[in-house]
This record gives sequence, structure tokens and C-alpha cells, in this order.
Amino acid sequence: MHISSRDNPKIKQYIKLSTSKKARRETGLFVLEGARLCKDAFDLWQTDKLEITACFATEKAIEKYGEYVNSDWFESCEQFYTVDESIAVKMSDSQYPQGVFVIAKMLDNTLSSDKIKPNGKYLILDDVQDPGNVGTLLRTADAVGVDSVILCNDCCELYNPKVLRSAMGSALRLDIMLGNSFSQTLDMLKSKGIKVYASVIDSDAVAVTDADYSIGCAVVLGNEGNGMSDEDVKLCDERITIKMRGNLNSLNVATAGSIILWEMCRSEIL
Repeated sequence: MHISSRDNPKIKQYIKLSTSKKARRETGLFVLEGARLCKDAFDLWQTDKLEITACFATEKAIEKYGEYVNSDWFESCEQFYTVDESIAVKMSDSQYPQGVFVIAKMLDNTLSSDKIKPNGKYLILDDVQDPGNVGTLLRTADAVGVDSVILCNDCCELYNPKVLRSAMGSALRLDIMLGNSFSQTLDMLKSKGIKVYASVIDSDAVAVTDADYSIGCAVVLGNEGNGMSDEDVKLCDERITIKMRGNLNSLNVATAGSIILWEMCRSEIL
């Protein structure tokens, strides 16, 4: 089926899901944009790990991104639509739209103790707000091989389109869980023997290079502007910090998190 009108109900639905967190929460649906990211979604759909409810592509995209947008899409998705280039521009959240879009059902990823591995390695994002930072950290966590990422305390929404785009597919591949509260999350982790490290800016804290990551452990990264609250830091087992000798005493949370994640998983990587 071809769509040439922005007033089409499917186009309206996509745009609303793309722009409204409330709409995503109420419907349990989210959107993906871009040839590679949508291809990742279809790969998961074919293994029953993700349910796709609709997909869209321009004729130009089908021709240009044939390695991603192929005939399998038409055969596997009952609601596949071709759209005009002008409609793709309206749907896009990108300055340079590729013309490929998907609507999918959110995953059931509520944190529970039975999902925690006693010897696992975890990243906890505590009220990290910027979508770009969250996406970058998800991508890094995927690269170093953490067991799961846990989002707590009003952390930026996982299904925010900017998070999904900056994560470059890692948001779909990673095991990402949503914690009800920071204290409950730590209670679950500690009940499984997971040692929790609070990342702080404090020269008296343990250097990230000296912390013991040989057992099950989790690293917490706090809000971009305020870091972790004193209350949340106290709930953790130990404080760690990145020792510096230059002219700065702090790093962007995504940069700091990447350094810490590398240290935490280094023994498994090398």
C-alpha cells in the first residue's frame, strides 16, 4: 500500500509516537528510524524478540538501501507501506532522513531479582537526562559486554528516538531493565551478591583502576549536572573516581562512563 497524505492515520500515529513520551507509554509502542536500525529491528522480529506492527519506506530508500530494505520486509510484515518523500520528511526526526521507519512494541524489561546474574557486570544510570549521553553509554556497554544496563530515578526514556538513534542498535541488542527506585534496585543487586560502585568526583575515592571488578559488580553513573545524590552514594558499597592530572576535574558522563566500563570489563576483553 502506498501513502501520499500526511493525514493518513498510520502517518499520524507514527508522528505522535515519535514526538510524545505520553503516547508511547499509553500505547506500549515506539518508533525507529534509519535503514540500519530498522534492519536490526527486523532481525529481532524474525527471532521473536521484537514485535513490529508497521514499517514504512520511500521508493528511493528501497532502491538505495537494498541490503537493508529487501523483499523479506514485504513478505514478513502485514503492514508495510511505501510513502512519498515529502511524507518521510514529516515523519523524520533527523536532518537527513533515510526514508525508512518502523513502529514496534515495547519490550517487557522491568527489573526483577530473577533477571540478575550473581557474577554479572552491570551499568546503572541514575537520573542521566541527555538522550545523547544515554545512547552513547548504551553503545559503550554493548561494546564492552556488560550483562545489563539498568535505568533508575527518572533517567531519560529508553524509547526516546534520540536515544535509539545515538545507541546505533545497541538499545535493541542489550539487556536493558527499568528499576522502580534506586534503593529497590540496589537491594535486588546486593541480594545476589553484586558489589555496587558509585562513580564520584572525589580525590579520596578509590581510583577506577584499583577497584576490584573480579566478582559480580555494578557501576552507577549519576546526573550530568549534579552527579549522584548523597543519599544514593551512601547506598552503594564503595566510591570510585577517575584520577586526573590535567586542567579539568570532571568529564562528560558519557566519556567518564566509557572509561569506567572499559576498566570494569577489561579482564574479559583482553
